[in-house]
Amino acid sequence: MMEPNYGKMISLNGTNYHKWRGKMKDILLVKRLHLPVFTTQKPENKSDENWAFEHEMVCGYIRQWVDDNVLNHIANDTHAKTLWDKFETLYASKSGNNKLFLLKQAMNLRYKEGTSISDHLSEFQGCFDLLFSIGVKFEDEILGLW
Repeated sequence: MMEPNYGKMISLNGTNYHKWRGKMKDILLVKRLHLPVFTTQKPENKSDENWAFEHEMVCGYIRQWVDDNVLNHIANDTHAKTLWDKFETLYASKSGNNKLFLLKQAMNLRYKEGTSISDHLSEFQGCFDLLFSIGVKFEDEILGLW
């Protein structure tokens, strides 16, 4: 089995939530730590004690990938689903500030000399995927010009 590459995992700093969320979800799935985050019921084959321990273990794992300014908001959480939902509440806001941040990120995206064009296009698509995910819509003409 191929060993996953965690070298490109980023730390959540409060401004990169959408990118961090996707990467963290992938890691949780690969490491088979996803159940406490993405299920609402305890599996029948787990005791209450084991299920509670699994939640704490996942919370501890996730906390390794957040900056100190984020850690202050989640340091005492021991329920993985509650923790994940708290991130959504804190950072996935469809507020004007979040939209503005993502729009600026897209507008400031420039090709970096020496990188592959496919990496650049992937980053470009990622910016727009994030904008679309929070409800920002563009007319086809604008997207074509961009």
